[in-house]
Amino acid sequence: MKVETKLKLAAACIVVVMSAIALLPHFVTASVTEVMAELDKAIAREREYGVLLNYLSDAEAAERGYVITGRQEFLEPYHEALAALPAVGKALGTGPIPAAEQKALEDIARLTAAKTAYMREVVRVRSADGAEAARALVDTGRGKQYMDELRVRIGAQETAYANYRAGLRAQLAARSSLAANVTSVATAIDIVLLILAGLAGNRVLTQRRKAEQHANDISRQLRLTADIAERRNVQLQSGGEMLHALELAETLEEGAQIVALYFSRLLPALSGSMYLYRHSRDILERKATWGQAHDPDIIEPLDCWALRKGTQHFTHGDEGTLACRHVAESGARLPRICVPLVTQGNVIGFITAEGMALGQDDSATERAWIMQLSEQVALALSNVQLRASLRHQSVIDPLTQLYNRRYLDETLKRELARAVRRGAPLAVIMLDLDHFKRVNDTFGHEAGDLLLRHVGTLLLQSIRGSDVACRYGGEELILLLPDCSLEHATARAGRLRQQIRALNLAVNKDVLTASASFGVAAYPVHGDTPEALLQAADAAMYAAKHGGRDRVDVAPLPAPVPVQ
Repeated sequence: MKVETKLKLAAACIVVVMSAIALLPHFVTASVTEVMAELDKAIAREREYGVLLNYLSDAEAAERGYVITGRQEFLEPYHEALAALPAVGKALGTGPIPAAEQKALEDIARLTAAKTAYMREVVRVRSADGAEAARALVDTGRGKQYMDELRVRIGAQETAYANYRAGLRAQLAARSSLAANVTSVATAIDIVLLILAGLAGNRVLTQRRKAEQHANDISRQLRLTADIAERRNVQLQSGGEMLHALELAETLEEGAQIVALYFSRLLPALSGSMYLYRHSRDILERKATWGQAHDPDIIEPLDCWALRKGTQHFTHGDEGTLACRHVAESGARLPRICVPLVTQGNVIGFITAEGMALGQDDSATERAWIMQLSEQVALALSNVQLRASLRHQSVIDPLTQLYNRRYLDETLKRELARAVRRGAPLAVIMLDLDHFKRVNDTFGHEAGDLLLRHVGTLLLQSIRGSDVACRYGGEELILLLPDCSLEHATARAGRLRQQIRALNLAVNKDVLTASASFGVAAYPVHGDTPEALLQAADAAMYAAKHGGRDRVDVAPLPAPVPVQ
């Protein structure tokens, strides 16, 4: 075979391998995007199952509160939860659903209908026949049986989706690993072909100067292509790691730290910042920075052309170009790109990056990569916001901004176990606003809500960082005080009583005052279970009510158990 033919074959092979390497990132990116889309769907389905269970639990808790107390206030969250159930069920039944999950959804729908019908029956019996009849109906255990079966079936679906997400992550890792292996093999083949081309060129050095130049050109292109492929592979792997970390982030601040960490790896030749809107949406705050960026901490929406246009804005940094005002404040004169963070048509902020790499001839690829990262980060941060909002709504009472009863039940168990383990005291203060019904009847429910909000604010301003303030139900509030003795808790209750007594709220042209009755109990004096502590504090509070109101009563010591 002639030397010229060998050179031509070698060149053809190199071109084929180079083309394969150039195309590989596009296929991998498409594959990763498909897997990420499936991950988002799985997360959404799993979250909807969790919301369904939360609404059922809220309705059950409100129903029990109404059966025990007979107060209409408990029916408000009960009706809200029941009203929200059809929308959740409709969302779960929308879209293509596997046969196994469809069967499980039918069972869940059947049990949900049975559970809600049962709860309506209990509420009806409590309203019509009284507490004893309702308790007799509750004691049958049908409600608990329905709820247990629902938890099992919904938990099974959540577990199935969690396993499905784990499989998707494993699939993502496997595809990234495959891309890395293919790239390495292709690079090795290119190197071998390059060596062969060089040897053949040396044999005809004096006669084949043009062939040598051609081989050198191919060599340079090969190295460039291999570098690009290797870099793209690293970027894809790091990008996948970043998105997985953002999937587990609990707050926007934590998500911003993740973005700053990974963007310094994904864009090593650039510096930049990420800005997010405040809740008021009047200004944007710098939440993440990487490299040597010196961007301002706070900017207005009109300071960035990308936010004005709703799309990416690029400038070479030269005089006379349309530069953003926040760039002028930083004093930088480097090529810069700003990309808005858009998810579901909503702009939540923008990413800005600068560096000489953006001004090079091949900078279009770098800008496209930044825009792709921005789209993924926007979606991930939107999910973080949604998760944080749902978590906040599930444990915070919207009127008083105190924790709700569900959070109290979980926290009291945890803090009591910690107190038992450490041998430390744990105090519980239960308070009830005196004559609250009279306030609603005289001044209106808006005045009652105003009073509850002010008392809630007063409690939040009066507690330590380790304390927990909760709305137990209606006008009953609870303070959970770790590492606080019975004596100190009683003193703190007395100060709170005086502060509530000093409230003067303007309602129309009237002045609304208030008082509260307090009951105090503590571990280990009054018991070592959550139920015992709450019952002791509740009994002391009612003793304060019967003793004239506007006072603090300490729960009496439990009677000693006779020795058998």
